[in-house]
Amino acid sequence: MRILTGLLSVGAIFALSVSSALADSFDGKWIAEIPPQDKPCNGTSVLDVSVADGSVIGQVHTPWGYSAFTGKVDPDGSGVITFGIDNGTIHFSGDHFEVNWTNTRCGARTALGDRAPSVGQVKAIADQRKQYQETFDNLVARANLGDKTVDYTALRNAYPFTEQWDPYGNKTASLLQEAQAAKSGGDCSIALEKLSVVLKYDFTIDSAHSLRSDCMESSDPVVAQIESDIANGLVHSLMDSGDGDSERTAYIVNTMREELDVLANRHIQLKTRHTEVRGSNGHYYDVVQGLSIQTDSDAAIPDNPLLRQTEAVSHTVYFDVGSFVAGRMSLKAALTVATSAIH
Repeated sequence: MRILTGLLSVGAIFALSVSSALADSFDGKWIAEIPPQDKPCNGTSVLDVSVADGSVIGQVHTPWGYSAFTGKVDPDGSGVITFGIDNGTIHFSGDHFEVNWTNTRCGARTALGDRAPSVGQVKAIADQRKQYQETFDNLVARANLGDKTVDYTALRNAYPFTEQWDPYGNKTASLLQEAQAAKSGGDCSIALEKLSVVLKYDFTIDSAHSLRSDCMESSDPVVAQIESDIANGLVHSLMDSGDGDSERTAYIVNTMREELDVLANRHIQLKTRHTEVRGSNGHYYDVVQGLSIQTDSDAAIPDNPLLRQTEAVSHTVYFDVGSFVAGRMSLKAALTVATSAIH
């Protein structure tokens, strides 16, 4: 991942969030975030764990409730936990841990996390969040003025640390659809009104800039060109961030829309997605299985030489989603610092 000038990379934020583990000891506080699943569990949850002398006490905070668990951990880091009548497993390794269990509401659940940051580290993460926000605002202002030197990778990577970050498109998806419908119906005034709101929430949506460019081509060609340049800058930044063939070369994404844009640009139809899988390097990835249709231009169908043979090709595409975890972590740090200041 490219590093913002004068700021920490997302990897460095992860480094701030963990303390050095004592040899063969898992005592202390740990924290994990559980990504959204399908309904009715389509909300982000937080799992807190405390370990002392092999005993485990934990809590899961979800948008729909709260539950506690207890357990034991062996010296090798493996252990079992109990949520009332529900059982699960927990495993610690270095500064990382994993919890797996099943409940009646959500089925199989997995939480991947790290040692909880210290008070000083929380403050440092909150301070970095402010710096990312300043960088984002500066880059957006320059892009809107037509500055062709804007680093769109830096802009995209700073977005998860803003207050308006909309990782799953909950605030923008319907508005963008309404804008597209209005444009198709010949009503650019309504489309532009909708797009203005969309871009306040998420400036990184290239299709919103493209649509705005199309609507303004006749009325204001200068602004239309600026919007087109922004869209192109965002697309190239996204598609040039990797090739998706492995963890090492994963596309770096900051919203779910960017994942869908990559798949659309590569004409891959999504079949399955495994979210926030922890890779061999400790980073988080979404792993997508999909299909694309490829045509063999040299293989004509015997009975109809104008047609060509086609085949469905399977793909595994890796997306680096470390910014999702880092963005949520920085928001929690900011809220913790703000609450501490009040008290």
